[in-house]
Formats: sequence, structure tokens, C-alpha cells
Amino acid sequence: MANTVPSKSKKKTASTSQNKSNKKAKVVEQFNATCSNKKLSAKFKREIKKILTNMKEEILEDITKIIKSESDHLKYDVGDFYDSASNDRERDLLLSLNQRDRQKLIMIEDAIKRIDNGTYGKCPYGNEVLDEERLRAMPFTRYCVSCIEEDGGFTNGDF
Repeated sequence: MANTVPSKSKKKTASTSQNKSNKKAKVVEQFNATCSNKKLSAKFKREIKKILTNMKEEILEDITKIIKSESDHLKYDVGDFYDSASNDRERDLLLSLNQRDRQKLIMIEDAIKRIDNGTYGKCPYGNEVLDEERLRAMPFTRYCVSCIEEDGGFTNGDF
């Protein structure tokens, strides 16, 4: 009888392990299901273009505010050496943030062009249509998750 108890627990462990594997496989399957042959509707593309346009306007407003703030700061702020060093660090931080905004702006403008020329939502590697859910989450993306994973991830800022 002592032998039957361990075998039952082994069955439970194997069963639990198999359930976890099945659940993991389903999650991976759902995650990788980012490409399809389904066409994006014109309504969806209009919706995404509006979102992208709003994102672009927000970034341009932020960049304008940073530039205006920096130019005002330079006009009126005269201080000692330490103030100047602090201001330089602050300016460097703002410029690096500004660089990220510019990179994102380029990707947004590219996505708008792809909507206009009819290539939006198509993964350039697999040439399949990206899932609407992925495009809603990151409307300026070019690639499906599967292709990014196959490539080992992109390092140049493309998504």
C-alpha cells in the first residue's frame, strides 16, 4: 500500500506538469498569433490614422514646449558656474528625451505613409497582416511578434 501513495502523487505531478505545459502552449500560441491573412478594414485604418495623428501632434507640442522652455531659459538665466553646470545637465536630459520623441515621431510618420500607400499592417518579413490587437497596442509597429522573436529582437528601435 505504501507503494501506491507515491504513484498517485507522481500521477498528480505529471498531470499538473502537463496542464501547465498545455496552458503555456496556449499562451504562446495566442501571443504568436499576431499575423493573419485577414485584411484590415478601411474603418480600422481610419481609426489608427487618427490615433497616429493625435500621437504626432502631442509629440510636436511637447518638442515645441521643450524648445521654447530652453530658449527662454537661456535668455533670462544668468548664474554662476554651478548653475550653468546644472542647466547643462538638465538640457542634456531634455535633449535625450527629445531624441526619443523624434525617433517615435519618425516611426509615426512612417506608419501614416504606410496607411496612405496601402502597406500598413503588413509584416515586411512574412508579408502577412498584423493582428488588430497588436496594431492598437502599438500603432506604429511594422513587424509581428513572431518575426521579431525569430530575428532575436530588433535593436534599431523598430517594433
